[in-house]
Amino acid sequence: MAITSLLNLGGNSVYTPPKELNTTDSNIPVRNSGTVVPPDQSGKTSGIYYLPGLMNISTTGNEVVSRFVEQVEQQTVARTSDFARWDSQRDMLLTVDSMFATEDALGSQDNISRFFDNWKTLSQNPQDEAARQEVLASADSMSQMLREQRNMLDSTSKALSEATHESLVELNDKLQALVDVNARLAAPEGVGARSDLIHERNAIVHAISEKLDIETSVNTREQMQVSTRSGFTLVDSTSAYTLQLSEPSLTPRLTPASTFDGTVSFSGNSSREVILEVTQGGAVGTGEVRFRASLDGKRSWLSDAEGNDIQFAVASNGTAPSVQNLDVRFNSNSGMLASGDTFSIIPKQHVTGFTPHGRVNLTPQSFFDGSDNELRITGGQIAGLMQLRDNKLGNYTEKLDGLASTIITEVNKLHAQGASVVPQTEISATNAVVNPDAPLSSNGSGLATGDTVSTGKMTLFASNAETGKPAPTTAYGIVDFSGVAPYVRDFNPAVHSLNNVRDAINSSLGQFGTASIENNALQITAAEDHTLSFGEDSSGLFSALGMNTFFAGTSANDMNVHERVSENAVAINAGVVNNAGSVATESGDTAKSIAALKDTSFSFNTPGEATKTVSVRDYYSTLSAQAKDDATKALYKTQFNEALLLDLSRQNATIHGNNFDADISEMTKFQHSYKAAAKLITSAEDMMQVIAGMPN
Repeated sequence: MAITSLLNLGGNSVYTPPKELNTTDSNIPVRNSGTVVPPDQSGKTSGIYYLPGLMNISTTGNEVVSRFVEQVEQQTVARTSDFARWDSQRDMLLTVDSMFATEDALGSQDNISRFFDNWKTLSQNPQDEAARQEVLASADSMSQMLREQRNMLDSTSKALSEATHESLVELNDKLQALVDVNARLAAPEGVGARSDLIHERNAIVHAISEKLDIETSVNTREQMQVSTRSGFTLVDSTSAYTLQLSEPSLTPRLTPASTFDGTVSFSGNSSREVILEVTQGGAVGTGEVRFRASLDGKRSWLSDAEGNDIQFAVASNGTAPSVQNLDVRFNSNSGMLASGDTFSIIPKQHVTGFTPHGRVNLTPQSFFDGSDNELRITGGQIAGLMQLRDNKLGNYTEKLDGLASTIITEVNKLHAQGASVVPQTEISATNAVVNPDAPLSSNGSGLATGDTVSTGKMTLFASNAETGKPAPTTAYGIVDFSGVAPYVRDFNPAVHSLNNVRDAINSSLGQFGTASIENNALQITAAEDHTLSFGEDSSGLFSALGMNTFFAGTSANDMNVHERVSENAVAINAGVVNNAGSVATESGDTAKSIAALKDTSFSFNTPGEATKTVSVRDYYSTLSAQAKDDATKALYKTQFNEALLLDLSRQNATIHGNNFDADISEMTKFQHSYKAAAKLITSAEDMMQVIAGMPN
């Protein structure tokens, strides 16, 4: 080979650009993210310097590639959180939808319609034993359906809480694992080890993003920092902060003007967080303190029909009216509440972030307009589970209870004013109070149905058991409250307590019956050889107390047919007491009135929604339609995010699709080629020197 050929061969070998090199994690540096340059950006298209021994890309190319890679990575992390959020809800919502849809598919012969239709049949023939059995059977079916649906919602909510706890445990493990990787990345053992650590770190970050929405950054020492999208720090390079599922809590925030030194407690549970804000300060026990309530983080306040904020008054004994099924009590011997004092109640298990400076409520929250509280967790499996528990199932539960409560109240109001041919000598209320001295509509009485009573009259008849003739009661059946404060004839739930009701009945019945209170529940006993019957009750008191009613219970959770009726269909009050004070066997007036409830419109109120005035059957259909819409939305969101995630996954595969070991092998080949070329040049130079030194 000629010397010139050797020199040309060596030169070409040295200047050969590394076109065969494939870009991988570390052979082409990309800022501080630890990510890689895509293959299509390598070689000439990336601006390789054609200088001997240099295998780097230009600054401009490096920056473009770096930003592209970062963007893909950030989108992947964000989309993973969104996908996990909806995917965690999808199957559960489809199950709930099927639960409601099964009943809806029955059409006009659903359990609710069948129940009222059977009352209509009974009204046409009150003495028909078969018609009475049909009423009982359909009432049992409807009650069982509502109870089972309610139980399913409860058990699902409990399961979601448990699943959230497990997710939080896994999340905390991942956060600690990331801290460990950060520590190792600060001092990698070698180039290969660094690449492996970056792979491990990326996998951990993706696992964290499945649990909740996050943002990441990398410092100059290759240590990654992670926070929630709302800004709560999860990993601060060398430390991890834990998230836990906390028990219900109440947090006071007092203004500088407040001297309140007492405590505030609550009982009950709800899927919503409640904030109480004092609007009129004062000392507890004076009756001066007023507050308003918000269910959406003080964005809005509970209001009346005119749009004015509802003002809740703290009674002299420290109790307050029920707010969102929560009973609140203020306790203090001294000090005064000031306007602006707030009390945040979280009446459910919730997600709490712990930092060296305290704890932060991170529980996902949706506002009434459907938007997320951006200061909380908004993505990932944890957000999906909590949103499903509180905002979906919690809403279904409220509506199901509202439906059952309306059916119970309206049927009982009519049935409690009706009568059957079965004599009653002893009637016990199914609904008890907590304080027999407190006005029945006040929160202090503890009567669960206290909001269903109003000012009015009630009638109670005593009859001779042998002759059936009515006893000569003082006011011919009307229960007279003139003998108790404030000495007016009508019942007033704002001032009359259960003790007052007892005294008024005793005064009215005289020698023909006795009222007493047993275990905080009213009991009325007829005198010997006498029976008792109920008549018109415009106050709804007997229905609220659970006396002479058809249903027992107050919500879907405990709805049932009253024991007295379920054991004897003849005891169903199909008729009423007539003007002669007796029950006509052919009367079906009560049954006819109850049957008419099927098409009667009632008002249903759910926080954050407009009042719906529809029949109970239509309200159930609305609930069923909502469950279907929620399930459809979850399915669509899951599929949408899955498609986007798949596309990002393909881009990631394009970027990360090469093997680091193969790249090292290729680089080694180039190194050997370079050395071989250098030897050729050296050999050629030696040959030149030999030739030059030869004697002429």
